[in-house]
Amino acid sequence: MSVGTRDARGHVTSHSTDVATRVGRSLKLDLQLSIHRPPPSVRAWWTDLPDDYVAKDPREQPHRIRVLARDGNRIDLVGTWRGPFGTERLLPEALRVREDGSWTFDARAMGLRIHDEFEAIPSGDGTRLQIRSTITPAGPLGRIVARLMGRRILRMLARGWPTAASICERDAP
Repeated sequence: MSVGTRDARGHVTSHSTDVATRVGRSLKLDLQLSIHRPPPSVRAWWTDLPDDYVAKDPREQPHRIRVLARDGNRIDLVGTWRGPFGTERLLPEALRVREDGSWTFDARAMGLRIHDEFEAIPSGDGTRLQIRSTITPAGPLGRIVARLMGRRILRMLARGWPTAASICERDAP
């Protein structure tokens, strides 16, 4: 599967990667997105979560985030995602901000472990946001879901991350 990326303004970036692969038992997606905001602003938009966040943009997923607990560099939260046919799905996640300024999100759903790594790298007058997503089956259900839906999930992420980047560019502090 080939996944192209676009920057927040919709132009193909010179940093784009075409990497969405199955590596062993895991599915991986590598994206590099350009955001015309400084790295601290980008990082703050992704990680400085209020206790209860409701999206103003209908494209944003999750469209609601509730913080359950804060413990040092870790935030436990539950995201409310729009699903098919008007359904909503709750997804518990853990956000961790690392000492080097990068951050991760970890979640479990449908027998899958989802690990997203983010790094905001200075680039000219903005930021190159490196996103690495890894989806790993956690047991028999996860292997079935990964086989049946893994590529579709990767395509969803490949479309969703650039949308989030454009919202970040518009709304970051």
